[in-house]
Amino acid sequence: MKRIFGNLTGLKPSQLRRIESLTRRRTSPRELLSPELAAETARLSREIRRQIGLLLDRQGRIHAVTVGDSRRIVIPASEDERPAPGRLRGLRCVHTHLDAG
Repeated sequence: MKRIFGNLTGLKPSQLRRIESLTRRRTSPRELLSPELAAETARLSREIRRQIGLLLDRQGRIHAVTVGDSRRIVIPASEDERPAPGRLRGLRCVHTHLDAG
């Protein structure tokens, strides 16, 4: 299952490996995001000059990483694990913003 989406063109292999490593990270279910994961995501986003979004489930597992441009990200459509009609998927999206100034 592909877990990295978005604007990956022009990124260095080392940057792609670091983005992929985000998919293996985990945070506590009691936290929105761990400080370490937030710092690494922000560092990487600043380095590639693109927004990065993380889709996390309620257990703190990362389901997908999406890379946007300097102004926005696009959340990928999830075709697997369809919830029952009227049910929420249980994912949260946390993403970086770049300094506009």
